[in-house]
Amino acid sequence: MSEIDECVRKFALLRIAKVFNVSVDSLRLENKFGEELKARSSSGIFKKNEYDQIENDIYDVANRQAYKKLSSGNLMIRTVGDYCDYMIRSYEVKPTDVKHVLEIPNDVPT
Repeated sequence: MSEIDECVRKFALLRIAKVFNVSVDSLRLENKFGEELKARSSSGIFKKNEYDQIENDIYDVANRQAYKKLSSGNLMIRTVGDYCDYMIRSYEVKPTDVKHVLEIPNDVPT
C-alpha cells in the first residue's frame, strides 16, 4: 500500500470514528455498518443519521462509473474496509473531493 493510500485510509477511519462518535482505535476493517456500527434513530423529517452521512460521503466522491454501480446495486459499501477502499480508489480519480469529504488538511502530503 502506498503512502497516499495509507493517508487516505487513516482519514477515512477518522471520518467514520467522528460520524459514529467512537474511538478510531475501536474500529476494525471488518466492522459492518448496521451491526458493529449502529446509527441513532433520527428524529425529525430532515435530520440525518450516521448512515445518511456515510452515504453522502460515498456519493459526494463518486465519479460517473461509481455512481452507476452504486445506483444499480453492483457496488455496495458494507464495512469499514469497504468504505476505506472506496475512498482510496476515489482519490485516484477525484482527489480534491476526497480530501474535502475526509477533511484532509492541505498541509498533509498526499
